[in-house]
Amino acid sequence: MTGVIRVDTIVDLLRQSTSVIVDAQGNERTCDQVLEAGQRLAADLAAAGLQRGDRIAVQMHNSPLYVDLLAAAAVGGFVVMSVNARFAPALADSIIERSGARLVIRSADDLPEVSAGQRNFPDASADDRYAIFTTSGTTSAPKLVVHQQRSIAAHGADVAAAFGYNAESSVLVPLPLCGVFGFTVLWGALAGHAMVIMPTAFEAEETGRLVQELGVTSLHGSDDLFHRLLATDWDLSTINCSGYARFNSALDGIVERCEARGVPLSGLYGMSEVQALYAFRGASGLPMEQRWKAAGELVSPRAERRVVDDELQLQGPSLFEGYLADGGDEIDVELTAANFDGPWFKTGDLAVEDGPRSFEYITRIGDVMRLGGFLVAPAEVEGVIMQLDEIDQAQVVAIGREQGARPVAFVILSPGADFDEQVVIDHCAASLARFKCPVRVVAIDAFPVTDGPNGVKIQRAKLRSMGEALLG
Repeated sequence: MTGVIRVDTIVDLLRQSTSVIVDAQGNERTCDQVLEAGQRLAADLAAAGLQRGDRIAVQMHNSPLYVDLLAAAAVGGFVVMSVNARFAPALADSIIERSGARLVIRSADDLPEVSAGQRNFPDASADDRYAIFTTSGTTSAPKLVVHQQRSIAAHGADVAAAFGYNAESSVLVPLPLCGVFGFTVLWGALAGHAMVIMPTAFEAEETGRLVQELGVTSLHGSDDLFHRLLATDWDLSTINCSGYARFNSALDGIVERCEARGVPLSGLYGMSEVQALYAFRGASGLPMEQRWKAAGELVSPRAERRVVDDELQLQGPSLFEGYLADGGDEIDVELTAANFDGPWFKTGDLAVEDGPRSFEYITRIGDVMRLGGFLVAPAEVEGVIMQLDEIDQAQVVAIGREQGARPVAFVILSPGADFDEQVVIDHCAASLARFKCPVRVVAIDAFPVTDGPNGVKIQRAKLRSMGEALLG
């Protein structure tokens, strides 16, 4: 079988896929072998007392065991609670407790000490809860996002079709499986019968070596990932399909820099609730100067989008079941309903429609600034500030005052640069409307960030707190 696999369960996807998965040591396994390992592991977990619907918290880097656990969960009807291996212990423990996980696996040593052999399980169902992801948690405690086997399998097929994955493709997955970004790329590749190359984690030199030596054709990641990869000298020109998530406005030239190295990079859009690779700007064959924009055309033919009062709303086969209630046994119906308008999921993102089936992501609505009665995207002001040679990176937030919100800029200086706050303010005044000009510009060593599984995200809420303290 060589066509895109369209099935309702992860078990059937693994059963039909002809993909080979290559681990960090270069060992190869077929999907049949992964499924067999998953069946044995599911039997061991069941013998240790786990039942269908029980959560298994997995906090580890990418590995063959991680893939086996994903297969075992699909076979046994267990639910994988993905926990970032880089989370601080207190945060990880809080997430695990909220999920009601029956078992926590951080290494092979945490597996049950039983060997049950083979066991007959009921057939997997499309309705089986399968994976739980955390939201980014940049502004509040992470929500726990529940996906069924149906949504993962369906989106995998749509990704494979949209990105043209087939048996000749080789897809590199350096992103952690605990995040929806790496997870989605994995299942899309398997649904298209592509070879999957999965290092333990992203490291720029190792990633470049794998691209050159194995002839990788597809790689997705954050702007920071590609920025670091471009700093290596490896030949990247075999990559013909690459999407990136825009997390750092200072790296806006990343598409042009990748193009110069033979990598056709395009903007993406996704989130835990609808999975990664929900929209892709490269699918429409746009010229390079338009591909830097986030989002693009809907990947699934059955997906829909609309913009209501500037907020992006989505629906489609990749949509999640709901947010998990504390304790893990039920969906939090009230919290889930609060984030829907009928069948439409309210993303909390500011976006504009830019085609019959496409959109451009602007920013999180919570990050957009209302200045002088107008909505202003922080990137507009940040771009002007970064025109100055002495400024390497900039972030702008709005601080509420009695006379109205005022913008405050935080900047990271270029190496060896001198800083004069008034020079920056005067530069902005020459290019921007007065109400958009920062009232303060402060140089700091580093922005506060959340190092999530999908990439590094700047914590703008902390910057706002810093700005409030600054203005008094």
